[in-house]
Amino acid sequence: MNNKPAVFAFILLLIFLSGSTWLVFEYVSSEKQRDIDSWQARLNIMAESQQGAVENWFDKQIENLNALASNPLVQLYVSQSSFVTNATDETSRGQFNHLKNLLNATANRANVFTPVNRISNNEENRIHDGLAIASKDKILLATRYFPINETRVKQLYKSALETKSVLISNIYDSSDSPRLIIVVPVSPVQSIDDSNLRGAIVAVINPESNLFKLLLKEWVTTNTEETLLVSVAQSQVQYLSPLQQGYKLFHQASIVTSAAGNSADVVGRFVEQPDYRGVRVLATSREIRNTTMRLVQKIDVDEALTEANVHQNFILTVFLLAVFIIGISFIAIWRHATSLHLQKATRRLRARSELLNAIGDSVNDHTFLLDHKNRLVFINDALTRSFSINNVDIRGKALNHIFNNEITDILLAMKPAKNESNVRNKELRLEFKDKRNDYHVSVIALKHPYYKQSYLYVMHDITELKDAQGSHNRLMEGIISTLTQLIDKHDPYCAHHSERTKEVAIEVAKAMGVPQDRIDALAMAALLANIGKLYIPKEMLTNENPLTEEEELLLRENVNHSVGMLEGLEFYGPVVSFVQQKNECLDGSGYPHGLSGDEIQQESRILSVANAFVAMTSSRAYRSGKPVKEALEILISEADSRYDRHVIAALFHIAENHSDWSSWQQVEE
Repeated sequence: MNNKPAVFAFILLLIFLSGSTWLVFEYVSSEKQRDIDSWQARLNIMAESQQGAVENWFDKQIENLNALASNPLVQLYVSQSSFVTNATDETSRGQFNHLKNLLNATANRANVFTPVNRISNNEENRIHDGLAIASKDKILLATRYFPINETRVKQLYKSALETKSVLISNIYDSSDSPRLIIVVPVSPVQSIDDSNLRGAIVAVINPESNLFKLLLKEWVTTNTEETLLVSVAQSQVQYLSPLQQGYKLFHQASIVTSAAGNSADVVGRFVEQPDYRGVRVLATSREIRNTTMRLVQKIDVDEALTEANVHQNFILTVFLLAVFIIGISFIAIWRHATSLHLQKATRRLRARSELLNAIGDSVNDHTFLLDHKNRLVFINDALTRSFSINNVDIRGKALNHIFNNEITDILLAMKPAKNESNVRNKELRLEFKDKRNDYHVSVIALKHPYYKQSYLYVMHDITELKDAQGSHNRLMEGIISTLTQLIDKHDPYCAHHSERTKEVAIEVAKAMGVPQDRIDALAMAALLANIGKLYIPKEMLTNENPLTEEEELLLRENVNHSVGMLEGLEFYGPVVSFVQQKNECLDGSGYPHGLSGDEIQQESRILSVANAFVAMTSSRAYRSGKPVKEALEILISEADSRYDRHVIAALFHIAENHSDWSSWQQVEE
């Protein structure tokens, strides 16, 4: 107890520290997120700028190739199979030379192919770029170093002729250097449509001296920002442009673990994860029009968030100094005030203890407190007076020092389990010194740390209440028995009908799992269901002839009479409702309200079947009752129309074990 103020102060200090730390880190996190959002916007702008530059470069190459493809001489060349390079006439040779010069001029104007005059003899076999005119089956005419026999080139221009569209390949590895292929189909001379394309312009470009230079941004102020071209295939990403730190061109990595792959897999996605070097970066991607390549714009996280990290360190330093000063001040103030608070708390605790003892001793309920070892911690004066024990001597002892072992076991068994609520209530009948007492016992699990695993018992004596309730119940049973006899005398043909209906209804309800409180209400309803017959003339009830329509309507009014007589009384449960619905049918043909289906309560359905069963199997003065089997067959025939099939099924199984019901069909002398 003496350490509680210190613990409380320590907890407050911890709350202050943890709360302040959380707020600071939330602020730092928001600042970091703001910087990340800013870099996302910047990378988006840079990616779109680079995307535009790359797409413009491709558009320029396609424009040059389209100009050549639309030249009439080229179209004539690919259209006439007889126009070959070894033509002997002067005109053909002139056209061929003109076409060759046109091809070389287009190559020079594009400025993306290696100029012939810059190639030394020992480099000729490593150039592999240039411009060519191709038919469906072969290269017709090409610049000097065009890779005529390369399989990839042939496959691509054949695909372009089949798809009748411009095709751009991914950058690929050709003899340890990168290459790029662009194919533009050539329409035949005077062709109305493109259905008969016979040739194409094919460009094989080394992107190192042109396209790759577009990706370099020497004007930017950052050190780690990169623009990369990549391709995505299945679960791999391939880098198609130069990389840093000695990583080779065409390096491959997993889409999942690579920032470039993860961002390129879904175009426009912004990610933060390791790149090909294993360094965490911020990255986004864009599509390159008319290609399957992606452009990835990225920057190292460390460089991007340098300012945020410096800001975070500054804030944390200031925060720690502030927390240290506030903590020292808090401790000094607490130590100064602790002694005063402790004195006041001691006085308040003593006053409250005296108040609680006075309250506990002034009530007549038996109250005691058990610890986790079931030893008595506290008992009030009412309990000590009842058992003539010493309040001081009994503390710390077992419960069986007050009660016998049987009662002790009953009381200990009432303790709430760990997974239950904190309070358990139960009515118990206990015997002390040959005297019967009824108690309402409440057991409360205390949660306060000082009383952990302790249980407070409050035993309220309800013996007089139980006796009064018993007398009331016996009086009610007597009144109901008298009313039942009165009904039987008024309608002698239905003698014992109410008691038998009650018996059958109770058995069926139990078999169907109806709760006990509802069964008790159903039993009461069975006894009083026909009380309304007291309003029906006796001569009509004993009439053995068929009833007229007017008499039938009058007989049906007995339900309303029963409800009118009972609705002013207080019953335990919906007794009146059960009585009111006992003549309703599932198909809605019943009375008094024509209810159907689920509108009829389960207990009323049970009462309806029980009432009909007893009526058929019980004898009358003028006839014998039907055998039980025959009555059940009649009920089954009207299942789902008048009666509930489940109730009849339950009655069918019960009737097999009640051979005494067969005696009802005998006519009583």
